[in-house]
Amino acid sequence: MQRFGGAPLRHRLFLAAVLLVLVATVWPGYLPAARIEPFIFSLPFGLAWLVFCIACVFAALWATYSADMRQSRGRDAG
Repeated sequence: MQRFGGAPLRHRLFLAAVLLVLVATVWPGYLPAARIEPFIFSLPFGLAWLVFCIACVFAALWATYSADMRQSRGRDAG
């Protein structure tokens, strides 16, 4: 991975994902989801929106961690 400003690109992408989710979960980014209907998996839409945002951050963190582990294994082997 290329480095820009001292941080690997994957870390910058993770930071961008976290900031995007932060904006999507606070005012005014939450306004489109601030309603009860439709229900998604028996959850009000607003709560389902928050669960989706948490799942997105989890996926970004997992992908970043996996890439870091792959890189450190490659560095140790070589």
